[in-house]
Amino acid sequence: MKRRVVITSVVMLAIAAVIFMPLRAIMGAEGVAVRKAEGIIWDGAIRDLTIGKLPVGDVNARLLFWPLFLGRAEIMISRGDAAFAPGISGSVSRGIGGVSINNLSATLPVGSLFAPFPAETIQFEGFHARFAAGKCIDSGGQVRLTLSDSVPGLGLQNGMLGQPRCDGARLLLPLISQSAMERADIRLSADGSYTVTVTLDAGRGDQAAMLNLAGFRPVAGGYRFVQKGKF
Repeated sequence: MKRRVVITSVVMLAIAAVIFMPLRAIMGAEGVAVRKAEGIIWDGAIRDLTIGKLPVGDVNARLLFWPLFLGRAEIMISRGDAAFAPGISGSVSRGIGGVSINNLSATLPVGSLFAPFPAETIQFEGFHARFAAGKCIDSGGQVRLTLSDSVPGLGLQNGMLGQPRCDGARLLLPLISQSAMERADIRLSADGSYTVTVTLDAGRGDQAAMLNLAGFRPVAGGYRFVQKGKF
């Protein structure tokens, strides 16, 4: 009888430890930095979330229960719209089948990542991507890249739009402007490295000086910018 009481107590303590586990206990993933994590894993908040070099800001976060039975840890993140912080919704999961981003809708600042290319934000709508064994397996949704007006005459007020897809082992965001004279191919690897290739069609002699300052170089039929880095 005494042994049964001890076993029951241990089990109850283990269950309580899981139920009330603080959110900060699962925020140690590589490349993820937070200023503060509050609450428990089922209902918490993250302050100043940064993924690699990409600032996300404050978000609500919770571990989803049912995916655990499928051998997958899935964290839902969300944030309502605010004056200087657009809303975010989606989830990130990790398990036997690899790593995935699910149904992400968010607008994130990317200016520091792509400088000197005058990018401002990247907007995801219904975006999903899955990597397994370091390779892109599936992707979809819509992506829009918005740019500043620091290079006059580019005519990119509406940004560059495209649908993501896998390109070999990497995730490709093939973006194109409304005039189809400007293209940006962003390739992302599972290890966080990326390559941005922007191509401007046709002659732009009157913009040559500004384009050179922005990192563009003349190529056959136009100008090209290439930036490599890691999140």
